[in-house]
Amino acid sequence: MPSSFGDGCNQKRECSSNDTCQPKKNIVFLKVHKCASTTVTAVLRKYAAANNLVIAHPKYSGAGFCDRRCIYPPFRKELMNNSRAKPNMLLNHIVYNEEGLAEVFPPDTFYVAILREPFAAFKSYFSYFHLAKRHKITAKDPIKYFLENRHFLKTVANNTYAAEFGVPNPDTRNYGKIIRHIDSKFQLVMITDYFAESLVLLKRYLCWDVKDILYESRQVNHYSFKDLEDPVLRQIHRKWSPFNYAIYDYFNKTLWRKIQQEGESFYKDLNTFISMLNLQKVTRKNSKKATRKNSKKATRKNSKKATRKNSKKATSKKGTKPCDHGLTMIQYY
Repeated sequence: MPSSFGDGCNQKRECSSNDTCQPKKNIVFLKVHKCASTTVTAVLRKYAAANNLVIAHPKYSGAGFCDRRCIYPPFRKELMNNSRAKPNMLLNHIVYNEEGLAEVFPPDTFYVAILREPFAAFKSYFSYFHLAKRHKITAKDPIKYFLENRHFLKTVANNTYAAEFGVPNPDTRNYGKIIRHIDSKFQLVMITDYFAESLVLLKRYLCWDVKDILYESRQVNHYSFKDLEDPVLRQIHRKWSPFNYAIYDYFNKTLWRKIQQEGESFYKDLNTFISMLNLQKVTRKNSKKATRKNSKKATRKNSKKATRKNSKKATSKKGTKPCDHGLTMIQYY
């Protein structure tokens, strides 16, 4: 059983009478696009599998809780594969809807989301959804062309975080009120740019063990403009998506305030996590090397055996030469 950490039991944790932190099992994860959310989902799925927890499944799409047309309305239980199910976790893409989720999940459910620096998220979004191809952009610098042409402003690349948190087209005058309301409903909003710190904080709030948050990166995309750092384009994007920057800046500050509240023991946990993660990476790397090495040895050994066998068969027939493409055939079949 994981022990209590830092300041012990607080408003984010469930505690028994003896102040032992109780692992949380009911979790809603707002899987925000292009924020390393697939990696977080894998961590949560692993825990669910290890503890026989039930995960909610979408009715119409494997990716998320959309309708028959693959359009994402605010979440409601009818979008689940089994609307009568009592799941512990929801991990697929949704449009956040407080009332709809409350119909399915109990009051003690832990709500967590994740955000990424908006310009970095936009570049990933632009690449993953092939926006240059979709909008027939042939310019040498597609990001620059896209952002400098205002007729693209109404595309899905505008204020994406607002849509996923269920507040499409928010009034700039109400940003503060909207974000504070979101803060009151989510026990934690992780920040991709500080992924290790976010995971360790999640672990502590959920009362899990360090081993429960070990991960392998998922769906890491590589594209030519990934490392593009242009302050002018970033400023243009900020004008396009002011809500994205407002909510990111708010929860980035909130993350570090929460970490500070955890005390020095947080950094001990963080160091332990990073050490275990590095060890896991080395172990898996060596395992893969050994597997490839053994596979090559086995292939060579089997190939030699098959070659000798075919050679004997061929020479046993008068006037027949050994098959010179036998090795190739063995490799493929």
